[in-house]
Amino acid sequence: MVVFANSLPRRALVTQKYQSQTAMLSFLKVGKRRSHQYLAASAPASATVHSSTGLELADGPSSSAPLTTSASPSDIYTRSTPLPPGKTLQLRTSVCYLPHPEKVHYGGEDAHFISDFGGGMIGVADGVGGWQESGVNPADYSRTLMQFARAYLEGKDIFAELASSRQGVLIDPRGALDAAHMNTKVPGSATACVLQLDQSSCTLVAANLGDSGFVVIRDGKELIRSKPLQHYFDCPLQFGAFPEFVEATDTADMADLYRIALRPGDVIVAGTDGLWDNCYLSEIVPMLPKTPADTHTAAEAIAAAARRHASDTEFASPYTREALSQGLDLPWWDKLLGMSFKGGKLHLKQLTGGKMDDITVLVAFVDVVDAPKPAPPPPPPVQEEAPGAGLAPDADAPSTQG
Repeated sequence: MVVFANSLPRRALVTQKYQSQTAMLSFLKVGKRRSHQYLAASAPASATVHSSTGLELADGPSSSAPLTTSASPSDIYTRSTPLPPGKTLQLRTSVCYLPHPEKVHYGGEDAHFISDFGGGMIGVADGVGGWQESGVNPADYSRTLMQFARAYLEGKDIFAELASSRQGVLIDPRGALDAAHMNTKVPGSATACVLQLDQSSCTLVAANLGDSGFVVIRDGKELIRSKPLQHYFDCPLQFGAFPEFVEATDTADMADLYRIALRPGDVIVAGTDGLWDNCYLSEIVPMLPKTPADTHTAAEAIAAAARRHASDTEFASPYTREALSQGLDLPWWDKLLGMSFKGGKLHLKQLTGGKMDDITVLVAFVDVVDAPKPAPPPPPPVQEEAPGAGLAPDADAPSTQG
């Protein structure tokens, strides 16, 4: 049996306890190379992952972090344009979400959040669709994951007590992914990406696990772009509820961490693989906003382009180009049947087409705003005196002297 790249279902890496492994992950490659190997988690099943601070790990994962299939995370330190006194940076973000046409009735499987807390925060997650085969809505996991990630960074809900001991805004996107992963106890799995703007240093701090991701554009050129983390083609690193619903999971310490000094006018585009599998950056850049007011229009235009390409069976998409580079192509009979005559030569048909999927596009414009005023110091504690202390004796009281 041959599975063609344009019909490859996206599979969950994690093994569901109530589904046999042989039905869970089958990855068949064109030609003699057939893979029937089921991947286990890269981290030991007994490992406990603790939250990490983004600033401490800004240069990349800890030395004990498991290796992934991507290159090491990138850190770009560019000197920011000096801001006027009393000014700082803020993300102005808009989103456009287009669920898969067959999943509109339940809202699709992507999830995201946008928050103005601190300098602004963005989160996006993609529920892995393979869970549908077990009667699980993949959106339950991705939505819950994003709710916990946001609550952790804003210090709300179950993290309110922890936040009471904080001083200032917590900049810890990797810790947010970890906390969300540890607290999301529903069936499913998801990729995730969280970004924060640290106003104290005008720096973007981001953590990414899987094939969702982001790019930062400055003056119409790519400044930095996250790398997709995959175990193999179309099987991204992903979070799952271990040990309740999965036999193994990837973890937050496997996420790539990025720090980028921002400037006014920089633009950040974040999204799920429904965007990156269907759009090239060269097409995205001309649609980017020139002002903060244009972010929604830009997000809609980019999402529309991704959906248009996803529906185009002749489009040479990033997804099918990657499939070809991995040795996946049409069978020989389809190549012959689709053969064309161009330029005096016969050309065999090649694998083309976009990938229909949920599409989430977040566009953030880096704006200049008034810096928040420091909180006033707390008032000194009130000293309570003992009853009667410091009072003059009552003149009418009877004398005790004889």
